[in-house]
Amino acid sequence: MNDAVSRPFIVFSIPVLILLILAFPPFLTTMTGEEIKIKTAPVDPTDLFRGSYVALSYEIETVQPSQLADSIKSEFKTRNMGDYKKVYVRLKQNGSGLYEVDSVTKKKPSKGIYLKGELQIPYELKNPKSIQIRYGLDNYFTSEEKARELESNALTAPSMAVIKVRNGNVVLTDIIIE
Repeated sequence: MNDAVSRPFIVFSIPVLILLILAFPPFLTTMTGEEIKIKTAPVDPTDLFRGSYVALSYEIETVQPSQLADSIKSEFKTRNMGDYKKVYVRLKQNGSGLYEVDSVTKKKPSKGIYLKGELQIPYELKNPKSIQIRYGLDNYFTSEEKARELESNALTAPSMAVIKVRNGNVVLTDIIIE
């Protein structure tokens, strides 16, 4: 290939390569991840739907200070952590088959099911009552028909999210209303 042809090829292939790299982890998680279920938390019906997606909240997004590793608690007291902090949330299965928070740590767990999350730093650093963690599972895109069904049933019956997990990466695959 001569220089005049190779430069445009390289320039146009870079954005395509970036998109492929960004799409690979969710694709791999969807194809090979372990399927688990987590309980959703109630959401105000006026904010529940915007077009054909559902705004979701999860019980595992709120953790108690007792679930935090000591290293995270000590950072609350010693320094400003910025707006968000990368953490790993270890999950455990409860008696009903749903997963809930077991512990939150800065170190990647060597085994078990865990999620990567971003710790939202509480306003009251010294003695927070609860801490919020974001996993990137806030929206569930669905058809208009399913959105209407979820809208009419979500507030009257408990719901759970079906997610795929692989190496801390997570992809939301379904919402089930009991």
